[in-house]
Amino acid sequence: MHNKSNKIGLTNLTVIVVVLILIYSTVVIFLPVVSEQQQEQEQDKLGSILKLAKSNASIDIPISKGYVDGNIVYFIATDVSDKHAASSITNDTGFPVNYALLLNNTPESMRGQGYVFLNGVQGESPRGFQLPVANAVPGDEDYSPLWQTNFVKWNDNATARELKSVEEIIIAQKNGELTITETNIIVNSPAVKWQDGS
Repeated sequence: MHNKSNKIGLTNLTVIVVVLILIYSTVVIFLPVVSEQQQEQEQDKLGSILKLAKSNASIDIPISKGYVDGNIVYFIATDVSDKHAASSITNDTGFPVNYALLLNNTPESMRGQGYVFLNGVQGESPRGFQLPVANAVPGDEDYSPLWQTNFVKWNDNATARELKSVEEIIIAQKNGELTITETNIIVNSPAVKWQDGS
C-alpha cells in the first residue's frame, strides 16, 4: 500500500514536472517570437520614417538677393508678420509665404534690420529698384533671421545711387538724401549663402 502511494506520488510529481517543462518551453519559445514581432513592428515604423527621410521629395524655395556690407547675400523667405507683405512676397517669388502675426512679438533686440528701397536706382528687386540691404550675416553678433523691414525712399533733391551697406544708408539719411520709415513688418528670411559661408 505504501509502495502504491509512492508510485501515485511519483506519477503526480512526474506529471507536474512534465507540465512545468512544457509550460517553460512554450514560454521560452513564445517570448522570442513576440519579441521578434514587436521588433519587426518597431522597425516597420522606423523604416517608414527613414524611408520618408531618404525619399527624393524636394521643395523648391526661391532665393532672393541682397547686400550686406557691400557683398551679395542670398536669402529665403518663409514667414512674415503682415498679410499684405505675405501676399506680395508670395506673388513676387511664386512660393507661398506664411502670414505669421506672432512674429510681431519678436523683441527688438532679436531683430535684424532689412532696408527695402521704394524708389531710386533701377535694379533686381521685385519692386524694380536696387537690391535690399541687411545688417548682418550668420556669425555676426547682431545677425538674426528675423528682419524688421525698413522702407527707404530717396528725397526729390537727392541723386539716387546704389547703396550696398547699412552704413551707406545711414550716412545718406544724415545728409538729408533719403528717408527711412521703420515698420513693424517682420520677415523670417534666413541667409542661406554669403561670402565665406553658406
